[in-house]
Amino acid sequence: MRKSGINSNTPNDFLLGAGVVFKNFKYVYKKVDVEEQAGADEIKLSQIMAKASFIGVEDGFTPKAGDFVVGAWNDSEENVLGATSGGNKLSIVPEITPIEVDGAVVEIKGLNQKTGESGTLEVNLAQHTLESIKRAIVGKEVESLIPGYNQIQTKSLIELSDYLDNIAYVGSMTDGTEIVAILENAICSSGLEMDAKNKETSVVKTVFKATADFKSGVYDTLPVYIFYPDKTGKSSQSKIYQIVEG
Repeated sequence: MRKSGINSNTPNDFLLGAGVVFKNFKYVYKKVDVEEQAGADEIKLSQIMAKASFIGVEDGFTPKAGDFVVGAWNDSEENVLGATSGGNKLSIVPEITPIEVDGAVVEIKGLNQKTGESGTLEVNLAQHTLESIKRAIVGKEVESLIPGYNQIQTKSLIELSDYLDNIAYVGSMTDGTEIVAILENAICSSGLEMDAKNKETSVVKTVFKATADFKSGVYDTLPVYIFYPDKTGKSSQSKIYQIVEG
């Protein structure tokens, strides 16, 4: 009988560090100018043209069947949410409601129903910018009454522009691969609370939650996606694909 859960894959499957949080994160496909690529895997046109906030194509490129493409995450500095201190916390929780029937005093397999779910990303932001403060209070920038300062105020209504296309957590594993978790239509629900102390960096706990949207027409699940690396050796980095119909 085994004395622990350690196995041959254990050294490769640890998640290290706090990870990085991105806003409006995208996996971008770019065209490769080759007439033929021996051994290129196929990718469906519908995958590249998927109506998801995290799928994109380079400017000026209209994908069609027969084209060769490569894809990569856009991890540019402008998409980084900011420096953190104290780590990040991802929570994807189903709401499960047991059906109560007379005579049953415990929950019964098959009589549980999923009645909702939540998806949140808690970020301990140590970097404070105009945008991060405005985002935290769901506020707006107005004409400043004091020269040399930008003025931020709260507002009475939440606008569509207050939602991020997505918020993404990227965590590094011990084998060099990454886990990517994406929450679409993310809005900050925690507000702004600063605890400033002597000899310590002020950290703002900022919680983003995923929401459904009218465009998708899906109202019983949240647009939450987890991408776990393919560890069979089929790395997609710099790999060339040929687009096919479908």
